[in-house]
Amino acid sequence: MASPAHALYPSQESRLAFGRTLSLWLERGGWSHDIPLRWGKAAGFPAIADSTFNKLQRGKIEQPYPVTFIQLGLINARLVAQDFSGVDDPALVARLAKQRPILHEDGVPWIATDFFSHFIGEQEAPEWARERPLPTQEEAACASAAIADRFREQASAAGLPMLEAWRSFAAHVSGETPRRLSGEEVEVLRSVLSGWDVWSPEQLQELIDPDDRLRPDLALDTWAASLLNPVVTHP
Repeated sequence: MASPAHALYPSQESRLAFGRTLSLWLERGGWSHDIPLRWGKAAGFPAIADSTFNKLQRGKIEQPYPVTFIQLGLINARLVAQDFSGVDDPALVARLAKQRPILHEDGVPWIATDFFSHFIGEQEAPEWARERPLPTQEEAACASAAIADRFREQASAAGLPMLEAWRSFAAHVSGETPRRLSGEEVEVLRSVLSGWDVWSPEQLQELIDPDDRLRPDLALDTWAASLLNPVVTHP
């Protein structure tokens, strides 16, 4: 019978670090945790169950089955090869194509044993998944001013009064799939764009994506593109 001490290995810290990497990996590609399983079912390869993936994200599985790491390695290998064969759904192919494989710093792709080594704490997270220092208050204030200036410039270029511009932008953000900003983040952003408030360092850090891009900036990019190329609906 296994000793209760086995639950200490790997440590909770290691499991949470692994879960953070998986979560940020999904965020990088705009994936939800069910995408790997949908891909596997469509293409006919063994893929990790969405419930298992979700539990791994939260550090809730103490000792996953070895096949779990093999499944993650298979996904990564297919991403490297851009092998989406067997997937007949164009929308799913488009989502798969947005993701990037996990690579070592020398460009060598992670394989099953790399995922396992990271899970047990022997391998560091990819650079984009490592903890970042908290921004300073000055950095948060500067970022707040910069995003507000950019919003005003884009509204002016589009010939939109500020209130109308905000309504247009908010509607655009709420319609993005997957959502780039949560409802709470949008409400805070409204105050920042109006100049009534500034982000706190903690709020700013949460808005920085794994590739060091500010998610509201990315939302402004896609909003600007939508203004230039509006979707025409027919009755």
